[in-house]
Amino acid sequence: MLYHLIKVISYLVRQFLIPNPFTNLIKNPGTAEIVNWIFGGALIPLAYFLTGTWYDGDVKFVGSLGFLFNYAILTGLFLMITKFITNLYLVAFLFILGYAILCIVESKLFGEKYSF
Repeated sequence: MLYHLIKVISYLVRQFLIPNPFTNLIKNPGTAEIVNWIFGGALIPLAYFLTGTWYDGDVKFVGSLGFLFNYAILTGLFLMITKFITNLYLVAFLFILGYAILCIVESKLFGEKYSF
């Protein structure tokens, strides 16, 4: 029961409270929204894998909260990088570097499911 509540809350937070990560790169709000629909979905599997570095599937609501937390972190990381940098290659490099660091840190802090 708690899992389903967290799942719905997670969906609503991702849809309505977490900002569009492409607003710093694309100034036109309508275009930024379209880009988010096309490319924003990439954050979902990244957040899922990041959560999987420590979540073993036992307590479902913990995994759902972890996913929401990681999705928000990845969105914030992308927004923070694009606030200062507009070169897409450099943005991609820094985001991938930050993502790899997050995978290692979360794995070491929260569990040893995968070893790096």
